[in-house]
Amino acid sequence: MHMRRRDPGDSLLTLPQDGARIDRLDAERKRPEWLSEVWATPGTRVLNLYGRRAKLSGNRLSYEPALGELPAGAVTLGAVDATDLPADLPGDLPGGLPGDSPQGQAAAGTRVHVVTVAHPQPTEEADPAQTTGTTWADLAFAGSQLTPVDAALLTQALAITTWHARSAFCAACGTATEVEVSGWMRRCPNCGSQTFPRTDPAVITAVLDTEDRLLLGSAHRWDTRRFSTFAGFVEAGESVEAALAREIEEEAGVVVSDIQYMGSQSWPFPRSLMLGHFAVTSDPSAARPDGEEIREVRWFTREQLAAEAAAGVVSLPTRSSISRALIEHWHGGPLEAASDAQPSRTGAAGRPAPRGQQAR
Repeated sequence: MHMRRRDPGDSLLTLPQDGARIDRLDAERKRPEWLSEVWATPGTRVLNLYGRRAKLSGNRLSYEPALGELPAGAVTLGAVDATDLPADLPGDLPGGLPGDSPQGQAAAGTRVHVVTVAHPQPTEEADPAQTTGTTWADLAFAGSQLTPVDAALLTQALAITTWHARSAFCAACGTATEVEVSGWMRRCPNCGSQTFPRTDPAVITAVLDTEDRLLLGSAHRWDTRRFSTFAGFVEAGESVEAALAREIEEEAGVVVSDIQYMGSQSWPFPRSLMLGHFAVTSDPSAARPDGEEIREVRWFTREQLAAEAAAGVVSLPTRSSISRALIEHWHGGPLEAASDAQPSRTGAAGRPAPRGQQAR
C-alpha cells in the first residue's frame, strides 16, 4: 500500500462549500465581551436552526436581524462579505465591526457578522404556524443547492450547536460546564478542564480496478437500490492510509494501493471530517460484502452506472455529499439520478447516521 504522488494535471474534488469566505476571528472571539458586542452591532445576522434545519427564503438561507437581548446559547460564526449574503435583508447595514482598525473603517459596510442560535425542531402538532408553508434547508439534501457561503455557514452552525448539545457536562468530573470564547469553548467550574469542539477524521474512498471500473457497496440499513463509496472512522493510533485500507478490506474484501487524496468535507452528523480518496485494487474478483454492514458490492462501468442511476435501478448519495463528488469525478461529470428527486427540500429533517456511516 502506498500513497500515489499527484500528477500535475490532477484536480481535487469540486465540493459545495468551495469558495466560501468566512473570517472566524479567532483572536477577537476570545474576549469575554465579544459576543455581546457582535450582537449589538448593526447589520449582524442570525442563522436560526430548528433541529437540523434552517429556513429558506427562495434559494437562500433565511438570515434575520439580531434584535432584542442576546439569547442564551448564541454562538458567533464569524464575519462574511455583505455581498455573500442575500441582498434584501431587512434592518440596518453594518457600520463597521467591533474591533475594526481605523484602516478597516474605510471598508465599513462590506463585512457582516453571523451568529447562530439553536431552537427545538418544530412540529405541525406543536406549532402549525412554524411549519405550514415553510421551506426548509437540510444540509444532507439541500447543501449542494445552496451558495458556498450558505452551505459553509449551515455546516458550521450544525457542527457547533451539536457539540454544545452533547457537551453540557465535564467528561472528567461530571460537573455542568460553562460556555466561553463566544461559544467556542466550555470550561468546568469545578476542575477547570477546558473542552473544545471535536472533529473525528473519517476516510471515504472510491475504489477502482485496473480497468477503471468503480466498486460501490449497498448497506443493510439502506434501500436495496442505494449504492455508495466506502467509509469509516480513523481509529486511535491509526494513520489515514491504514484506516482506509482496513475499512475497504473489512467491508468489501479487496486490498488497495495507489491511494490518492482528493479533498475533504466537514459533515456535522455529528462531527466528522470526511477525507476523500481514490484507491486501486489489482484483484477485483476478491470483492465481496462483509455480510454485517454491507449487503452487496458491485463493479460499475461509467455507462452502466449512468444508465442504472437515470432509470432508478441504482440510487446514489445526495449531491451535497463528498461520496457523490467522488463518484461524479470518476464519471467525468454530473450524473442524472432518479434518486435526486427525493427527499424534497420541504420534507422532514433526516436523522444522524450511525458512527462510521456518514456522508455516503
